[in-house]
Amino acid sequence: MNFEIKIFSEINDELKKSWEGFEQTSCNYCFQSFDWFETWYEIFRKKNPEYLLQVIVVSNNSKIICILPFEIKKKNSLNLLKWAGEEHSDYCSPLIAKDFNFNENEFNILFKKILKKLNKVDIIFLIKQPKKINKFANPFVSFLNNYRDSITYSILLPDSWDVYNKKVLKKEFYLQNIRKKKNLRKEGLLNFKNFDQAKNKIKIIEKLFKQKNFRLSSKGITNLPMGDHLTFYKKISIKKNKHIKVHLSALTFNNELIGIHWGIVYQKRFYYLLLSMDQEKLKRFSPGRLLISFLIRWSISKKLKVFDFTLGGEVYKKSWSNQSDYIFNYISSYSIKGLCFLPFFKLKVYLKHLDTDGQLRKVYSYLKSKFN
Repeated sequence: MNFEIKIFSEINDELKKSWEGFEQTSCNYCFQSFDWFETWYEIFRKKNPEYLLQVIVVSNNSKIICILPFEIKKKNSLNLLKWAGEEHSDYCSPLIAKDFNFNENEFNILFKKILKKLNKVDIIFLIKQPKKINKFANPFVSFLNNYRDSITYSILLPDSWDVYNKKVLKKEFYLQNIRKKKNLRKEGLLNFKNFDQAKNKIKIIEKLFKQKNFRLSSKGITNLPMGDHLTFYKKISIKKNKHIKVHLSALTFNNELIGIHWGIVYQKRFYYLLLSMDQEKLKRFSPGRLLISFLIRWSISKKLKVFDFTLGGEVYKKSWSNQSDYIFNYISSYSIKGLCFLPFFKLKVYLKHLDTDGQLRKVYSYLKSKFN
């Protein structure tokens, strides 16, 4: 097969036109939409010399069949090939034409050609890769030697809220939701509000981050999402996006925000992304749980097909869901230098994976201060 490969090291008009034109006829997630990617690039990468953007546009007979948003990170003396935007994306994958299916031989030939064209690569480090891109198999999982990472949960949404409660939720869990909502409404006025058109959207996002960071800091987590992270969510919320729609909503009690959610609606899929709660008020009524029920009900009312809980295998997500899948990672060397460093790199990745609460990093910092 005659693959034509073009590499872009920056976002320009040609790439934008190709990406936006291909996006709606391809299999992809919101994190690979041009709306998301362009905003991410402007804030996190445009002026960052540690990274080199390498967006691969692959065509066959002059027709685009896939777009691979890669980047090369310069770490110490190593060049790491990664999915661009991995730190701020729940799923990392290519955009692939719906009418094109790779076989293993074709994919391997293409990937080898791409690696030869890229600037020097020592280690290939591709993480957060879903097994499927929507309903289509992800060739980076199917044809590369990945290892399984974490589970993800989602809901294949039925046609009505009643059917969802009867067919998906366990009876005891459903009755608990009813009781909590009923008891809270006895205490005051409970409402679910959307703020998609609100002029004070920025203030609501700032409150969301304040609530979320308070909760994280109470757990001893010091690396809190602020600065550029907050700027990203503000910017993508107020810009005129072409394909994705930001969904900002809240649970209010007596007109006071007690829970806030920031998500994305894209290609009939609801992305559950940022949830915050006021930890000091009404905790016994589980406002976060109630807000999730309103979000699912809203998604069904809008005839969406999937409610995606995205990255993270928290147990509470399982209670709402009727399907699950896994995220996969791929690590490999592509140079002699990379081969030498690969065992140490894998060990570091493994320890980081275990260190979900940051305790290993605290021990490392303590020992380092003692021996220095």
